[in-house]
Amino acid sequence: MHMTESTPRVTVPLSSRDDVEIRAIISDVERGFNDNDVELSVAHFAEDAVVVTAIGVVLEGAAAIRGATMLSLGGALADATAYYEPFALAYVGSDVAVAQKRAWSSKKSAESGEAAEMTALYVLVRHGDRWWIARRENTLVARF
Repeated sequence: MHMTESTPRVTVPLSSRDDVEIRAIISDVERGFNDNDVELSVAHFAEDAVVVTAIGVVLEGAAAIRGATMLSLGGALADATAYYEPFALAYVGSDVAVAQKRAWSSKKSAESGEAAEMTALYVLVRHGDRWWIARRENTLVARF
């Protein structure tokens, strides 16, 4: 094993085109949530995507993600809204990118300086000429 004195840099900033495309994907997820549009909410998930919800439920595959989204947007989250702020977008491979987002229940909450209510990590894979969400993990932010 080779030891180094410093930790490596392992990410590369996205090209402007990929940055715009990935931010648009996150925007579609946000808009789908706010409009209770299940199809828009799940349109960018790969068939074999895995999602871990904010309460720790693991959803494996597009059908499970679609089903859970349908239940939540038609039930407990039907009147909920969200505002997303992507950050830390980067390549971790030639066709793999990560993006994180902060989330609030409204744009007003974000603009007023309130702490984010949730964060999320997206892993995206370029397949052909577009990006697909391969993994997403949501984490509620604890209030102390």
